[in-house]
Amino acid sequence: MNRPVDQSQVTVRLSAEDAADLQARVDRGEFASLDEGLAAELAELNYRRAAEIVGGSEKLEALLDELEAETIDPGECVDGRAFLSEMLADLKAQARAAGE
Repeated sequence: MNRPVDQSQVTVRLSAEDAADLQARVDRGEFASLDEGLAAELAELNYRRAAEIVGGSEKLEALLDELEAETIDPGECVDGRAFLSEMLADLKAQARAAGE
């Protein structure tokens, strides 16, 4: 189900209420176009998701500040694939131990 996205065209479906709200914001001049408004809304969604992942907007802003200041050494970062593989193995072991 994870097909590559064709970057030349993407279709997004909105409820009639959300589409009307977005159009009203464009009409008020908040956005120059529906495309710009949708892009801004998606960026906001991504920001909220990132904040949720790291434990709040304050922590996300601190992380972004560190990255911007380049105080994080990429060599100290964790290999995501290895980390997630280990975490999955631990969860499977816990499930087996619990008889699940």
